[in-house]
Amino acid sequence: MPEEQQQNYQEQLESNRALYQTEQEREAEEKENQPQQTPQMDTMFFAILLILCIVADFIDIITVGTIGWLVGLFVDAILLFSVGLSKGGRKQFKRMLIGVIGETLPIPLLAILPFRSLFLIWSFVKSRYEPPIQLGLSGYKQTELGK
Repeated sequence: MPEEQQQNYQEQLESNRALYQTEQEREAEEKENQPQQTPQMDTMFFAILLILCIVADFIDIITVGTIGWLVGLFVDAILLFSVGLSKGGRKQFKRMLIGVIGETLPIPLLAILPFRSLFLIWSFVKSRYEPPIQLGLSGYKQTELGK
């Protein structure tokens, strides 16, 4: 009798191992079949940074670049630091860097434009929406979508 119980236990153990192994293989295949999604910039994170950028741009416009330039440097540091630390923002860091550089250069006619806010919005949109090429559409479908 104990030998039968041991044999039944062995069979159950082997069947459980086989089920577990097939389940692991199925999960691995599902992971391979799913496309890799790039991390997206969080909406609340974007909203907070956008409010901060708008306030800094407003101060910069009102003070015509004196105090606003110093406030802008502080906001740029916060912006680059926070975008660099977030997963969704790391892919967009180059765009944000261009916006920060465009905002800090003291060019009189361009100082009025809100580069910081525009590039933040551009980064957010690029992190959310992929172009049709990355979605795997053929050239014919892309022209049909463009019409």
